[in-house]
Amino acid sequence: MNTKVTVSNRPKVLTVSSAGVTGLGNLTDVNVAGAADGAVLQYDATSASWKAENVVEKAGLIITGGNF
Repeated sequence: MNTKVTVSNRPKVLTVSSAGVTGLGNLTDVNVAGAADGAVLQYDATSASWKAENVVEKAGLIITGGNF
């Protein structure tokens, strides 16, 4: 999906379509093969895609949950 925005004095309406995508697994850069209940999506820079991981074990991974 490419969206080009040009700033001008006239307002413009932009329409973005999901092109019939009905789930994450239908996106071209998401791999949900082998996903089990509770899996999380994790970005894989080597393949430039998101992969469903059932176990998160990556060296140097830091998960920050924020402040509550």
